[in-house]
Amino acid sequence: MTGTDSGTSGADGARARPWLLRQKIAIPDRVAGYFDRAGLVDRAMPTRRRLTVLVAPGGFGKTTLLAECCRRVREDGIPVAWVSVDERDEPEVLDTYVAFACRSAAGGAPADVEDLGISVFGQAVGETGGRTGLALSEIEARDGPFVLVFDELERFGGPDAAALLEFLLRRGPPNLHLAFSGRELPAGVNVAGAVLDGQAEVLSVDDLRFTSVEAAEFFDGQLSGPRLDAVMSESAGWPFALRLSRNEVERGGRGDAHASRKLVENWVESRLFAGLGAEDREFLLDIGLFEWIDAALLDEVLEHSDSMRRIDTMTVLAGLLEPVRDGATELWRLHPLIREHCARRRFHEAPQRFRAIHRRIAAALGRRGRTVDAIRHAVEAGEPALAGDIVEAAGGVRLYHREGVVQFQAAHRLLAEDVVAARPRLALVRCMSSILSGRMDEARAGYRALAGALDSLQVDASGAALELAADHCMVRGMMLLHASESMGSTMMRTHLAEVARLAESPHLDVLTRGAFEYSLCLAGNLTGNIGEALDHAARARQCLGQSRYLSMYMDVQEGQVAMAQGRVQDAAALYRRAERAAAERYVLDPEPAAVCNALIHELSLECGGAAPGPGPKRVPEALTRGNTPFQAYAAASGAALEARLRDEGVEAALESADDMLDYVRSARLPALVRYVSALRVSLLSLAGPIGEAERAWEAAGLPPDAAGCLDLAGQTWREMEALSSARLRLTIGRGRFEEARGFAGELRAAAAARGLKRTLMRALALSAVLERRAGDGAAAAAHVKDYRRAYADTPYGGPLVRERADCAELLAARLQTAPGSPLGDTARSLLAAMESADDPRHRLLSARERQVLQRLAGRRDKQIAAELGLSTHGVRYHLRNLFAKLGACNRAETLRRAREIGLIPGDS
Repeated sequence: MTGTDSGTSGADGARARPWLLRQKIAIPDRVAGYFDRAGLVDRAMPTRRRLTVLVAPGGFGKTTLLAECCRRVREDGIPVAWVSVDERDEPEVLDTYVAFACRSAAGGAPADVEDLGISVFGQAVGETGGRTGLALSEIEARDGPFVLVFDELERFGGPDAAALLEFLLRRGPPNLHLAFSGRELPAGVNVAGAVLDGQAEVLSVDDLRFTSVEAAEFFDGQLSGPRLDAVMSESAGWPFALRLSRNEVERGGRGDAHASRKLVENWVESRLFAGLGAEDREFLLDIGLFEWIDAALLDEVLEHSDSMRRIDTMTVLAGLLEPVRDGATELWRLHPLIREHCARRRFHEAPQRFRAIHRRIAAALGRRGRTVDAIRHAVEAGEPALAGDIVEAAGGVRLYHREGVVQFQAAHRLLAEDVVAARPRLALVRCMSSILSGRMDEARAGYRALAGALDSLQVDASGAALELAADHCMVRGMMLLHASESMGSTMMRTHLAEVARLAESPHLDVLTRGAFEYSLCLAGNLTGNIGEALDHAARARQCLGQSRYLSMYMDVQEGQVAMAQGRVQDAAALYRRAERAAAERYVLDPEPAAVCNALIHELSLECGGAAPGPGPKRVPEALTRGNTPFQAYAAASGAALEARLRDEGVEAALESADDMLDYVRSARLPALVRYVSALRVSLLSLAGPIGEAERAWEAAGLPPDAAGCLDLAGQTWREMEALSSARLRLTIGRGRFEEARGFAGELRAAAAARGLKRTLMRALALSAVLERRAGDGAAAAAHVKDYRRAYADTPYGGPLVRERADCAELLAARLQTAPGSPLGDTARSLLAAMESADDPRHRLLSARERQVLQRLAGRRDKQIAAELGLSTHGVRYHLRNLFAKLGACNRAETLRRAREIGLIPGDS
C-alpha cells in the first residue's frame, strides 16, 4: 500500500517549475517600449463594469492592455487575481487555479490555526463543492472591489470550463469584477446577456487597432505622412505588425485564425527574416523549437558555446524574447507567434533536422529531470519509444511519488498505446493512471491482463526484476487502498508483508524505500497502531528529501496521528504546513488542499464542538471522484454531517448521510460503506424511535456483537470509533444499561490502550449520557470529571458539547458545589461552548459585520473605517450586507432591528 491516502495531487514544485506556476497567476510585466494608449486603458478598466471582454486574434495587444489596466487598479489598492490559461491545463484544475490566484491576490499566506473553534482553517471548500466556492466567500467578505482576470480564454476547453466562467459571471459576489481576454470565447458563456443587461462591454479588433494618430505617436513622429499612410495600409493598425515595423525603423483585420496566421507569416518573412543572414535565419528556426530557453540547454542541444551571445546580437528580436526567472536561473521565451511560425518553417524546410533537434532536447531535458517536457519533445520528434524510455528512466509509477499526479498524468497521456502494451512497467503506469482518475474497473482489468508477467516476480530480486516488482507492489497497494480493502484481509496482510521487505531492500533507491516506509506508516495510522505509525514515519522522513509531494503527505499522516492522540497544537501545525505546501506547490490539483481542509475542519469541530461557524455541509467534490481513499473521505464526511446537524438539524444531516451512502456504495468502497452506515445509525438514534436505527444497523450488515465493533485487526480506528459510538447509542436508546456499561468500559479501555485520546473522550461523553439516563448521577458526574481532566490537556470540547442536553446540568452542578476546584476553568469553558452552540444569533452575521454593527451608533463611516482598518468603501459594503440581512433600509432601522433580536444591547 504505497498510496498517499489521496487520490490525486499536484506537480512537485521543484520538478513542475514553480516559476511557471507563479507566471500563470502573475500580472505580466510591462513590455519593453510600452506605448500608453490612455483612452483605451480607461475604456478597458475592469472596475468600470461587472465584465470586460477583450476578444481579437493574436498580436492585438490584449494581454498588454489588460495587464496595464490591472497594474493601475492594483496601485489603487484593489486586489487583482490573474489567471493565464495554458492549452495543456485540464478543465478540472481551473477550480484550483482560480482559488490560488484569488488567495495570492488577497495576501497569499495561510492564516494561523490558533483558536481552532473558529479558525479559518475550519472553512473547507464551501457549498459549491470546489475551492472556488471558498474563494468567492472570501472575496464577498472583503472590503471593496476585487478583480479576477482570465487571459488567453481560447485555451479553455470543455463544458466544465465554460460552466465555471458562467458561474462566476452569474453567481459571483457583487464586488467581483471579471475580465476575459482571448482570441475567442468558449461556447456556453453568455456574454451577450451580460452586455444586454448593461453589465458588460466587449472590445474587439476594431477597438484594439491603432489609429493613425496613435501610430504616429508610436513611431515618435519619425515617419513622414506618406510613409505613415503606407505603414497603416500594410499593418491595418495591427499592434504586432507595427512593433515589427518600429523595430525595423530603429534598426537603420478582423480575420479568422487562418487569416491572422497568414498575416504573421507575411510579416515575419518579409520584415523579421528579411533583416537576417542565412545562418541567423537557420539559428532562429532552431530556437523556435524550444518552449523555454536557457543558455546551457541551448548550447548543449545546438552544440554551440555562445548561443545567448548570438541571440543578443540579433536586434530584430527586441521585444520578442521575453525574460523570466526560475530562482537564480534566467530563462527566455520567444514570442509565441514567432515561435509557432519558426517551428512550422523548420518542419517544412528540414523535417529531419526538426526531429533531430526535438530528440536532442528530449534527451537533455530528461537528464535534467524535466520529465514531461522531455516526453513532449520526444513525441514531436516522432519517437514514441524514446518517450517510453524517459518515463521508465524517471521511475515509472514512482514518477507519481516524486512529481505528483498532474505531472504523472501528463506523462502518461503522451505515451503511445503500442509502447505501453509492449512494456510491463509502462502498463503499470497505465493502471496507476486509471486508479488516480477514479476508473477502478479499467485499472482492475489492466492489472489482471498483466498477471502472467507479474506473478513470478520476487521482492528479493535485483536489477530490472526488482524495479518491476517494486512498481507492481506500489500499484497493487494503490488498488487496495482506493478500493477500501479491509485491513485484516489475507490480501492486505500479504501485501503489507511484501511492502515491509521492500522497505528494507538495499538495492532500491532511497526515495522508493521512503515511499514504502510511508505506506507502512499509513497502515499503522489506519489501524490505530500509533507507535508503529510514528516509527515508520521517522524512517520515511529520512528518505523523502527528493519528494516534497510525499513529504507533504507525511505531514498529513503525522497530523492525523497527533489528532488521534489529542496533541492538538502538533496536529494543527502539521496540517497547516501540509496545506501551505498544497497551496504553493500543488495548485493544479484540488485534492491535496481538499484533504487538508477536511482534516483541519474536523480538528476545528473537535475543538470547538457545536459552536456556530462556517464550514462545509458536504464532502468536497475533489474527494468524490470514484477513487476516494478512506481517511480523507471519512474525515470530510464526518465533519460535514456534524456541521449540518449543528446548523440545520438531524433531518438535514440524515439527508446528507443518505447521499454519502449512495456514493460510497456506487463506488464500491466497503470500508466507507460501513463507516458512513455507522454515522447514519447514530443520526437515526438522535432522530427519534430507536427501532428505525436498529433496522438500519441490521440492513447495513454491521457487526452483530461488541467484539466486531471493537476489532482493530480488521478495520480502521475510525471505523471502530464510529461503529462503537453508534452501537452504544443503540443500547442506551433501548434502555439496556448494563449491556451499555460493559460495552462502554471496553471501548474506553481499547481507546486508552491504543492512545486514541479522541476516541476516549467521545466514549467518556457517551458514558456520562448512559449513566444520567440510567439514573446514576454520581457515575455520570464521575465520567464528566474524567472528561474534564482529559480536556485540561486536550481541548476537545466537541464530544461533550454534542451531548449538552444530558451533560450541561452536570457541569453546572459541579461549578455550584466546587467553584474553586482545579478543574473549574474547564467546566466554565465547556459551559460557555454549550451556551454558544444554542445561540442562533451568531449564525446570522459574519464577524466583520458584527464589528461594523457594534460601531454603527454615533460614528460615521470614516470613523468606523479607521477603527477597523478598512476603507470607507469597505464599511459601506458591509453596511449593505447588514441592511439586506436585517431587512432594513437605513442605519437607524438597522440598529432598531439588531436590538429587537438581541444582536446588540438595548442601550447600545
